[in-house]
Amino acid sequence: MVEAGPGTAALMDARVRHSPEGERIDTRDEPPVWRAPLPDGTFVWTVSGFDAARKALGEPTFARSFSEPGGDRWKEYLWFSEPPVTDSIVRSMFNTDGEAHRRLRALGAAAITSERIARAAHDAASVAAERLAAIADRGEADLVADFCHPFVLDIAAEMFGYPAEIIRRIRALPRWAPAPLFEPEGSPERVRYGAEREEMVTLLYDLLAACRRDPGPDGVSAMLALAAETGMDDQELTSTVFATLLAVTEPVTDFLTTALYSLWSRPGLAEDPDAVERGMEELLRYTTPVAAPMPRLVTRPLAFHGAYLEPGDAVVVHLGLANRDPSRFDQPNRLDLSREVGNDLAFAHGPHHCLSPSLGEHLCRTVLMAVLRGLSDLAPARSLDELPWRPGCTGPFTRFHVTSGLAELPVTFRPASRDAVAARAATGVA
Repeated sequence: MVEAGPGTAALMDARVRHSPEGERIDTRDEPPVWRAPLPDGTFVWTVSGFDAARKALGEPTFARSFSEPGGDRWKEYLWFSEPPVTDSIVRSMFNTDGEAHRRLRALGAAAITSERIARAAHDAASVAAERLAAIADRGEADLVADFCHPFVLDIAAEMFGYPAEIIRRIRALPRWAPAPLFEPEGSPERVRYGAEREEMVTLLYDLLAACRRDPGPDGVSAMLALAAETGMDDQELTSTVFATLLAVTEPVTDFLTTALYSLWSRPGLAEDPDAVERGMEELLRYTTPVAAPMPRLVTRPLAFHGAYLEPGDAVVVHLGLANRDPSRFDQPNRLDLSREVGNDLAFAHGPHHCLSPSLGEHLCRTVLMAVLRGLSDLAPARSLDELPWRPGCTGPFTRFHVTSGLAELPVTFRPASRDAVAARAATGVA
């Protein structure tokens, strides 16, 4: 049995992966494909090598659809609620292949057009400045709850055209967390997650109804029009609306927290915002906020980078580890803001790659530079080793999909007037 090498196993912990401790780890002689145990006693093959990851992301042999052999167990994992509720969340481009995936990706692309991307990118700096101005005189804040999560919801609401009542209800929900797939039936965590899913599905159907009553030039109305033309059902619609919401919001917040954690772990690095901005591509490689998406399923027997895979085997492509492959990047666990990165996997690869890497990169850049330039004397309010990480990212797999981010990021800064902070954040004037 091929198991993770000791260095690879250590880097599964995001706290290690994003700290100077990780720089001492060398994985050059460790397998790029290995078996990882799951909490229920089963396993998944895990791809941590860069070349193997690109191949698995690009080949139909590794399917995202749970209708393939081996998919039934993953469907059972995902049943936090009755099938109509579950199918109103999971029937998106994330979990399909071939023609079904192309149809659903086109549905998402109807909302994420070049015009809406350009408008969101144009508005991002001023929206971020307004959000920072709201906390300017406090001297302390949680950059997740008080700044970044509200900011990305502002962007999504404008981009997709959510009515005011819908965005109010979205804001009232907890951040969407990686799914506790392996919790036993009836456990408090699984019950809580199921209740949040039901509330989200109710909200999604109310959103469709509102946009059908009053269609406009917004993203949701565009998806409704395309669905009507092509015969897609409402579960495909709600799943795609949900997928686009997550895609625009969650990775940006996870990036901000992990980027600041990584910078603060190296004294002095965050004190030069210009150098940080020049190193954005390296920060995206280094943090890789969507670390490990849901598993793929093997569709035929094959030998793959030293492992023998059978049909129905589950394979997790760990993007965060693949972006640390020493055969692809020199000293990959070192954060080097002057590095010429080239191609990496921060926004994945293949048919399921990010719908708009340019918007993702722009929003990540905006939030990070806004806080570094807008908030003077910015510092963590607690020691870095006391900061809480998102569930499932600090060791072996316990949830999917795995994100790399902090659950909260309490900070202190020098209080200032709203106008001064807004001006610094919007213009980049230190």
